[in-house]
Amino acid sequence: MVQSEDDRRRYGRFRCGGEAEIRSLASSLCAKGRVANLSLSGCLIELNSNHGFHRGEVIEMTFRVRQLPLRVQGSIRQAHSGPLVGVEFTVLTERGKRQLLELIKELAAILQLRLERPAQAQR
Repeated sequence: MVQSEDDRRRYGRFRCGGEAEIRSLASSLCAKGRVANLSLSGCLIELNSNHGFHRGEVIEMTFRVRQLPLRVQGSIRQAHSGPLVGVEFTVLTERGKRQLLELIKELAAILQLRLERPAQAQR
């Protein structure tokens, strides 16, 4: 999990990988990239190149993490210099919410196993 002491997010973020595509609903702007981290409320995407997205822009995003495809509507919360964008999920179907919750549970379980392995090796 990625989190610092001064992090005030509602939900923990989990490092993960997966492909993503973001499309602006206001323009024809479209970009592809990789999911860097994921939470129940949003994600950080590392795009394949610099982008033209702006904070507050409404987008539709499709992404696949651990072979699970998801489609969400969101808004750009952070438009970092370079290829990074932070996305807040604003519209998810009930099915999408269930799938995202299951995916987060799976990522949390994987993290827990990784944390337990070094402790077991020291015994």
